[in-house]
Amino acid sequence: MFQPQFVDVDDVTLHLQAGGPETGPAALFLHGWPDLWFTFEPQMTALAERGYRVLAPDQRGYGLSSKPGLVADYRMPELVKDIVLLIERQRTEPVHLVGHDWGGAVAWMVAIERPDLVRSLTIVNCPHPHVFAEALIRKPAQLLRSWYMVAFQIPGLAETVLGARDGAVLAAMLKHGARLSDADVDRHRAAWRRSGAIQRPLFWYRALFRTISTSGRAARAELDRPVHVPTQIIWGRRDGAFSTRLVEPSAALCDESEVHWLDARHWPHHEEPERVTELLETWFARHADRT
Repeated sequence: MFQPQFVDVDDVTLHLQAGGPETGPAALFLHGWPDLWFTFEPQMTALAERGYRVLAPDQRGYGLSSKPGLVADYRMPELVKDIVLLIERQRTEPVHLVGHDWGGAVAWMVAIERPDLVRSLTIVNCPHPHVFAEALIRKPAQLLRSWYMVAFQIPGLAETVLGARDGAVLAAMLKHGARLSDADVDRHRAAWRRSGAIQRPLFWYRALFRTISTSGRAARAELDRPVHVPTQIIWGRRDGAFSTRLVEPSAALCDESEVHWLDARHWPHHEEPERVTELLETWFARHADRT
């Protein structure tokens, strides 16, 4: 169904899976932590059958993509550049851009910085970066929810815990939290056995905290920018990682937005795959003519 590609985006190479007709309207899917390219596979399969060109990379540090060795290599500007160059080099712009969790954070910033590349934006359980940064600083309740991000700042500790027993902690989280099948968990485990596959995704969190702590208010202000691309936010209201109070402020930063609440946790695209597919198809069709 999907064909692998390896795309050079200057300093890294991204592993990409593509499906559907090459001439169809493009939809690009960005995974979060600790997922891989296939986190949206049910939606990608359905949309490819409906004529869309679907694309999904392993983002830098993940899967078969390059894994640079410095925390600084995972700052947001680097992550955004990867996706901008990926879109440009696929020559499919503008794309319907979809992101979950960390993939949502990157998708927000791509839409903000390069709206010319984005036909529509769909965010799944990820607040606008400015809203989240402010919440980490000013909302103790959100910082408590984000305790794992604080734990990830300790070099060596998280790698040891998460990598133990063939990734048992991560596997349990994906199986019970994301409702992944044993087969999909095994696909993740095969990827985690590669050198750096557990550690490098943690660098995303370390780069984030270093940016906020060293640049402070100026760094957060840089994130406080509106989104001019039509945006739908799909949110599992039982998410344990992000407060529901982050949703409306995120939507308020968009020129055009819709919020869809699902009775799900952090991975609504796994818990309610048909509903998420329906929302994507409707949103894409509504914004098919935006250039």
